[in-house]
Amino acid sequence: MKSFFVGNKARPTFLVEVNPTKKTISVYAPDQYSKDEEFYEKYSLGKVVVQGTYQHVILCQKPAAYKKALYVPELIVHMGNKYVRFSTLAQVLPSM
Repeated sequence: MKSFFVGNKARPTFLVEVNPTKKTISVYAPDQYSKDEEFYEKYSLGKVVVQGTYQHVILCQKPAAYKKALYVPELIVHMGNKYVRFSTLAQVLPSM
């Protein structure tokens, strides 16, 4: 399983967990109940934004390692017949 924080290093917006063997993805964002938890738990115990299977995960830049975590400013996921872009907000892109 690979985990990426999406956004800037100081305050990422999403935690994306990708399981390449099962082709599943889970995207988490902190919520009002998990805001006082430690850094990783703030996201993993927060709300689930997207969960399901994917065809492709597109990293817009090479992930940067910082304090035992990988950070990317933007990530695009091809799920079914749509593309979902995660950066500072989640956005459904028109299919190509």
